[in-house]
Amino acid sequence: MTELDLELRRIRKRYDAFVAVEDVSLQVPRGQFVCLLGPSGCGKTTTLRCIAGLEQIDLGDILIGGASVARLPPWKRDIAMMFQDFALFPHMTIAKQVGFGLEMLKRPKAEIARRVAEVLKTFEIDHLAARKPGTLSGGQRQRVALARALITEPRILLLDEPIGSLDYSLREMVMLELKQVQRRAGISFIWVTHDQNEAFSLGDQVVVMNRARIEQQGSPAEILERPRTAFVAGFIQGNNLFHGTAMAGRDGILKVATADGEFLVPHEGAPPAAGSAVSFSVRAERISEQPSHEHANRLAVACEQVEFFGSVRRHFLRRADGQVLKLDQFGALPPRLRSGDAAVVGWRVQDGVLHARPGAGAATAEALQLQAAE
Repeated sequence: MTELDLELRRIRKRYDAFVAVEDVSLQVPRGQFVCLLGPSGCGKTTTLRCIAGLEQIDLGDILIGGASVARLPPWKRDIAMMFQDFALFPHMTIAKQVGFGLEMLKRPKAEIARRVAEVLKTFEIDHLAARKPGTLSGGQRQRVALARALITEPRILLLDEPIGSLDYSLREMVMLELKQVQRRAGISFIWVTHDQNEAFSLGDQVVVMNRARIEQQGSPAEILERPRTAFVAGFIQGNNLFHGTAMAGRDGILKVATADGEFLVPHEGAPPAAGSAVSFSVRAERISEQPSHEHANRLAVACEQVEFFGSVRRHFLRRADGQVLKLDQFGALPPRLRSGDAAVVGWRVQDGVLHARPGAGAATAEALQLQAAE
C-alpha cells in the first residue's frame, strides 16, 4: 500500500450542541498538496486544528505516518503550522526566529547556525537575516514564516489561509513559490481556503466541505468537471444548476423535465426512478451562443449583463424560471451577445453532469479515500 502522511478516520468534533466536524475521513498519500475548500463555517479550519492537536477530537482517530496521534500534543505530531498573519516574533531578527524551532528541539548551536544559513539561502532571504519583521514587505514576511515552519523538516505543513492578507498580484507569485517549495521538499501541505482559485491552482487534491462533512474530494479537474452533488455544483464558480424531475432513461441518457423545458443528461448505472427529483449542472464554458446540430439541449434566454472575469467574458442570461444562466467566452473572441439581446443557447448532451440523488448526502468514508498520485 502507498505510504500515507495523514489519515483521518471518521473524526468528530462538537462544541456542546454545535457540530463542527462530523464523520470526516481522509487519506493523504506522501508528498501531496491537499486543499480544504468550503464556505465559512463548513468545518475546514476545525478539521485543520484537529490535525494540529489544537482541538481534541471527540470520536475517530488521526494517524500521521501510520501512527495514531489523536492523544498527542501538537509538538509531538511531526507537523508545522503557518497562519494567515504569519505570527512572526516582532522582537527577533529573521535569522533568530527562523532557527527558533530548532532551538526548541535543543539542537546543537552549530547545527542550528548551519541549517538557518541553508534555509535563508533557499528562500532567498539571507540578505534579511539581521532585520526584524516590521521592516519587511508582505511577501518577505511570508517567506520568513514558511522558512521557520519548514526548517524542522516536519512530515506535514498545515496552512490556514496563509496568503489571504496579500494583494492579488503578490498572491499569484507566492502561490507559485509555495507549490515549488512543496514539490522540492516532498512534504505534504494541508491548506485551508475559501478561495477557489487558490484551491484549483495549488491542490493535487481538493476536498470540498459543507456543514461539517466532506461533500466531495478529488483532483481539481474532477471537482470542476464532475461535481458530485448539487451543493458542489452550486458552490464551484462557473456551473449552471438545474433542478427537475426524472423522466425516461435509455442507453445511458436521462430525460429531465424542468421549469425551463426538457433536457437530456448522461447517467451511469441504473437511471433514477421516473418522477423522482434530480439535479444536473452544465459548465458556463460549455454553453454555446450559436448552437449547432450537436447541441441537443436548447434554452431561450435574455442577456441581462456582460462582464469580464480576467480573460473571460461572462454573460448573465435570464432563464424562463427566473434563474441566471452563465455563459463564458474568451475575451479575445468577438462578442456575439450584448445586454438586452434575446437568444437561444445550447449545449451537448455529454456536457451535462447528473448529481447524486437527493438523500445520498455526503459520500461514505469508503468512497472518499484519496488515491495516490501516479
